[in-house]
Amino acid sequence: MRFITQLPKLCHLCGLTIERSLGHNLWCHHCQPLFNFHQHRCQQCGLTFESSASICGECLKTPPPWDKMVCLGDYQHPLSHFIKRIKNNKQPSMVKPLAQMLSRKIDHPAPLLISVPMLFHHEFLRGFNLSEMMANDIANQFSGSECAHHIFRKHRHTRVQKNLNREERLHNVRQAFSLKRAPSLKHVAIIDDVVTTGATVRHLSELLLEVGVEKIDIYCLCRTPKSSYG
Repeated sequence: MRFITQLPKLCHLCGLTIERSLGHNLWCHHCQPLFNFHQHRCQQCGLTFESSASICGECLKTPPPWDKMVCLGDYQHPLSHFIKRIKNNKQPSMVKPLAQMLSRKIDHPAPLLISVPMLFHHEFLRGFNLSEMMANDIANQFSGSECAHHIFRKHRHTRVQKNLNREERLHNVRQAFSLKRAPSLKHVAIIDDVVTTGATVRHLSELLLEVGVEKIDIYCLCRTPKSSYG
């Protein structure tokens, strides 16, 4: 009888062996502190801020059209390294462990998870929609949640948001997305891989509110720090 020895999983950052106790095959115990997943964040905009309050002053003054944002961490190295590997190097196997980590931060999951669509030819070239994969993996963690992947339609390519001012960002996304059909439930979550300025999820939230959705959450892997886009 031949025995097949399984080779150890190696950290994608430093190359050392990944301990099984971590429960994933992305990074090792030595690199774990680099991610700083426990930063204090505003529960509405997802940005970090130095206070014991749950909501930052900006959101208290001008609340966003959604109720809560849950993210794994900032869009900075080393977490951004894995997002780029997934998108640019077409490594979707990395999505599931990241989505599972995100799921553990969600206290009261929405019963309906809505993914942000891609243009058809972009999804065809990449081979997958990252937001759709995230939604599926998150829904699998919660018995009361299901996915809806055809609520929105994307019409055209959007310019890079971080290079635009606020008015240009809003115009940019409002010309790109529309609502195909109203969700069947009143509490939903929009699933996106990275929230940069928030203009995209703001517009999508407004479309949902117009058709009677009452509570909207945002689940994303990364939130771009405000200092990165001004």
